[in-house]
Amino acid sequence: MVKAAKGALLATLEIDRNSGAPIYRQIEEFLRRMILNGALPPGQKLPSTRELALELGVSRITIKSVYEQLISEGYVQGKTGAGTFVSEGLDGETPVVPSLDAGKKDYLDGNFSQTAEHISFSKASARYGSILPFRPGVPALDEFPIKRWNKYLSRAMTKSDITNFSYGDLLGSKKLRSSIAHHLADSRGMKIDPKQILITSGAQQAFVLISYILMNKNDTIWYENPGHIAGRDLMKIVGGDVSPIPIDNEGLNLPIAISNFPKPKLIFSTPSHQQPLGITMSLQRRLALLKYAHENASWVIEDDYDSEFRYRGRPLPALAALDNVGRVLYVGTFSKSLFPSVRIGYVVVPEILMDAFAKMRNIFGQTSSAITEEALSNFMDDGGFAEHIRKMRRLYRDRRDILLNALQENCSNILIPQQTDAGMHILADIKNGISDRLAHLEILKSGIDSLPLSIYYEGPAERQALVLGFSGVQKKVIPQLVRKMGAALNSLNTNK
Repeated sequence: MVKAAKGALLATLEIDRNSGAPIYRQIEEFLRRMILNGALPPGQKLPSTRELALELGVSRITIKSVYEQLISEGYVQGKTGAGTFVSEGLDGETPVVPSLDAGKKDYLDGNFSQTAEHISFSKASARYGSILPFRPGVPALDEFPIKRWNKYLSRAMTKSDITNFSYGDLLGSKKLRSSIAHHLADSRGMKIDPKQILITSGAQQAFVLISYILMNKNDTIWYENPGHIAGRDLMKIVGGDVSPIPIDNEGLNLPIAISNFPKPKLIFSTPSHQQPLGITMSLQRRLALLKYAHENASWVIEDDYDSEFRYRGRPLPALAALDNVGRVLYVGTFSKSLFPSVRIGYVVVPEILMDAFAKMRNIFGQTSSAITEEALSNFMDDGGFAEHIRKMRRLYRDRRDILLNALQENCSNILIPQQTDAGMHILADIKNGISDRLAHLEILKSGIDSLPLSIYYEGPAERQALVLGFSGVQKKVIPQLVRKMGAALNSLNTNK
């Protein structure tokens, strides 16, 4: 006759009546653990509900609920007239997971795919959560018109088509694509059909779609160096042979690329405001790049990540506006112009490719919300987006000027800030041979963010500089933050 488990075995169960976890869950978890580690072996009879309730000082209803749950999960089985028993066929052992201090690498070796291993070496990083001052790429979240936006969001929730509560259009909202087409015609000189626009969850999803649709393994990609980190790493992961093309004062150095690298399948460029150096590609270089792409059947990816923010004159026409053959894939995002969590971007592609892009977007996950797309379309059509951009241009110009002046006053012995007429960040070259990574870490200790320019390079960095974002920092706090940064950097000078 099988003895019921009780006495010393169940005496190890301690019920914490002050815990946030309900008593029945505590008992369930205890019994699961005892079964899985073999303390309660297969076939072991459990105490009756009455016995266990008395033993633990709880109601019989609680124990009945526990047993019913464990039966439904397969840990135990009830036998009419006999009682409740640990199920047969359980191995009685749980794997011992080593602590992080006891061989994390050994435990993980062989468990990741090669793709995941490549990703683990990526320099692309975003510190989510709290946003520290001078973090690059952060818009003025404190100045976003939240109340106005909420009205559009509320309207989209209450008055939009019922289909918006489903998955939405595979290409993205027709209404939003039309709004974007009008915006691009007005601000970027692009005459396009809304049918050429595919809505994405941001620029990075656009790069993913382009890479998987147009690239084969070992295809050559010309990529700006320094350049956008996540896009470069993505193309390596997909299997591309990424060739680092240097930047000169006209943008991507086309003569160097032609002379030193094989013909490319893709050419990645940020012509309006090179990421991260801030150079604007000359008209001559743009025309030469398009001519080369047309003659060699190459695709050009135009990443236009912050083109709205130009502080002298109107934004320049896009490279895609000069493309009469259809070799440019134009990528835009609202993460910089509005706020990152809006999670909406877009890619403009030749119409012949749209079916492939739509199907690939479906496979990888649409991720953008049809409700948010509706709200954004209304925001654009009513003039709210254009008004917000005009306001941000003025605000960012002021924040840029204050940062440049503060750096000149407090950091001139260690930093050489570079003037910029566009974008959301400045470069500050570092004097005295100090590593930009060391400088970045030193000011990070003081609660001040940045990015070292060197991480944007493929291979050795030609410059040591800090990338300092000004758009997301209030004007009134910039001078004191720069004084704090100067003190931290000067300590490196002293200890050198």
